[in-house]
Amino acid sequence: MDLFIKVLDVVFPVFAIIGAGYLFAHFKKISLEPIIETLIYLTVPALVISSLSQKEIDLNDALFTTLCACGVVLGGAAISYIYLKSTGRAHMRGFYLTTMFMNSANIPLPLTLLAFGREGLTIAIIYYIVISILVYSVGIYIAKGEGGLGEIFKLPLLYSTVIGVGLNLGGVRLPEPLFTAFDMLGAATIPLMQVCLGYQLYSTRFSEMTLSVAASVIRIAGGFIVALFLVTLLDIQGITRNVILLSSAMPSAVMNFVMSYKYGLEKDLVASTVALTTLISILTIPIMLMFML
Repeated sequence: MDLFIKVLDVVFPVFAIIGAGYLFAHFKKISLEPIIETLIYLTVPALVISSLSQKEIDLNDALFTTLCACGVVLGGAAISYIYLKSTGRAHMRGFYLTTMFMNSANIPLPLTLLAFGREGLTIAIIYYIVISILVYSVGIYIAKGEGGLGEIFKLPLLYSTVIGVGLNLGGVRLPEPLFTAFDMLGAATIPLMQVCLGYQLYSTRFSEMTLSVAASVIRIAGGFIVALFLVTLLDIQGITRNVILLSSAMPSAVMNFVMSYKYGLEKDLVASTVALTTLISILTIPIMLMFML
């Protein structure tokens, strides 16, 4: 019972805020674009700088987290290729997006903060940065079928990462009022992301269920298995191991739907997979946390 309550204490706030976003969409129609722009260009960079500059970064943990994140994305691509090849659908670029790129922010950032504290959040942010760089380079390349590799340089995420890591490794402490400003601004990121996810899910409808189920299994189960292999191979232990496993088994990212819509891919399949994996994660996340807490 104590373990159940402990897991509930971590999971409930996360999905409650997502649910609030879902209900908000039922009663009020707004454009998410200004909120998403605020996240991308203001609050996320502030969160990255405040998190990476505050706590000493273990370079081994950062390196292993980066390797595992890249490995999980590559593993998702490989498993997807084998599956699609066997069904004669190897051309479905939208399917690759759903299995390769997980939700590395809206759900895992608040989860790791609640479950593992600031140390866990720092690892989750490193994982998120790696996935974001891959999404805005490799992901766009897959979606467009060409180009896209330079898109990441147009976003402040890369530069805020360099600043945060540079301050950390250089032993430079931001003046307390300036750090507080970054910290307060960054704190808005997590609940805003959750509300946006819930709002977006409201308009999602299920379709292409056979492919959606296959993509969901590859995304969640496949991601976890690949991550488990990698953390075991690299002998990663403790909080870093748990955060990597948790982050690797997250649902498909909403950004996948945005790219599929923008570049004319299988948007119904992608939207359905994003919704289905998010629903499945309501069950899988507590199960994983029961073995981690």
